[in-house]
Parts: sequence; structure tokens; C-alpha cells
Amino acid sequence: MVIPEWRESEVLAWTEHEGPGRGPSRGRTIWFWLAGGMAAVFAGIMSSDALCPEHRLWVLLLGGGALIAAGAAIVGLISGWAGAPLLALASALGGVGIGLIDTLHSATRGRTIALAFALVFVASAVLVWRQHRQHRWDRDVARSLHTTPAVLPVLASPSPAPAPADQRV
Repeated sequence: MVIPEWRESEVLAWTEHEGPGRGPSRGRTIWFWLAGGMAAVFAGIMSSDALCPEHRLWVLLLGGGALIAAGAAIVGLISGWAGAPLLALASALGGVGIGLIDTLHSATRGRTIALAFALVFVASAVLVWRQHRQHRWDRDVARSLHTTPAVLPVLASPSPAPAPADQRV
């Protein structure tokens, strides 16, 4: 039987009673709902196209960036990437713009698209806010762990003897 050796490291452990307490909620349910909502809304946009050529160019330019950001955000939300809520926020903002442009041609469809992306935007903003709370809690805990230790009094020690005359420079 091999007994593991003690290794000193910067890892600090405590019980829940002694430590900083529980951090903000880390549930991932809203992440999956947001990914599914984004996928459904973009699938709905791709299935209908009734724009004039001038507005179609605006929607393609705006929608291209939003679609790329949405694809990355969906993968990131499922995988748990830290930057995924920000990508979802940017993509949803582009989607709201697409819906507002579409209201010029079909008011009902444009409002529906804008409202769906507004809901995705709100859900993304909630995730970003929760991540900010978590980051603030992490920073506060780290700050509390890195406080300066109490300075121990230095014992008076005799001063060293002067060097002999032949060794002086």
C-alpha cells in the first residue's frame, strides 16, 4: 500500500459552516431553454421570406451576423461557455432589428419575430446578470482569502559581528 505524500499547495478547504456560504444559484435550466428558444425563433425566420429586395439586403446583413452569433451561442449555452450569454444577447438584439424591419411588410409577422427575440434578449440579460452576480461573489471570496496575515513581532536578534579588517573592501 502506497501512502500518498503530503504536498503543500494553495488549495484551501472549509466546511460550509466555516466558509463564505453558498454562492449564487448555478442552475443550467435557463441555459437550455434559451438555446431551444433561439433555435426555434431562427428556424421560424428561415422558413418565411416575404421581403422586398431592398429590405432583404438589410435583413441578410443583419441576420447573417445574428445567425452566426446565434449558432455559436446555442452551442455555447449547451456546452456551458461563459461567453455564450453575451453572444445570445447580441444575436437577440440583431433578431429584434430583423423583426422591426419585417414589420414594414407584414406587421403581424414582424411583431411576432421582434417579440420572440425580445423574450430571448430578456432571458439572455437574466443570464448575464446572474453571471455578474457570480463573478462579484467569486471576487469577494477571493478578496477575503487574500487578506494580509497578522504581522508577527520580530524578536530582537544580536547584530552580526563586524567583518575582520583584512576582509573589508
